[in-house]
Amino acid sequence: MRVLFNEGVLREVVSAEVKPMDVGDGVIIGTQINFLTVNGDKLEYIYSQNVPIEESGQRAIDFVRNLYEDGKADFTHEPVEML
Repeated sequence: MRVLFNEGVLREVVSAEVKPMDVGDGVIIGTQINFLTVNGDKLEYIYSQNVPIEESGQRAIDFVRNLYEDGKADFTHEPVEML
């Protein structure tokens, strides 16, 4: 699967995972999306705190679903920060 992360940065990924960002004691502060590239690099992102958790979770799930179904996706418009 191919993901466009930035202008001119296209990476082949073998997996994408959506998970809650848990800071301990069950306190969820955001939605995290992790990618594993074909060469073994891990790319971890968290959605902006300006996006409500419910919305960020749904956005991340929709992104991964579209990536799986189409085999390619544009990540440049997602409101995320790299961890």
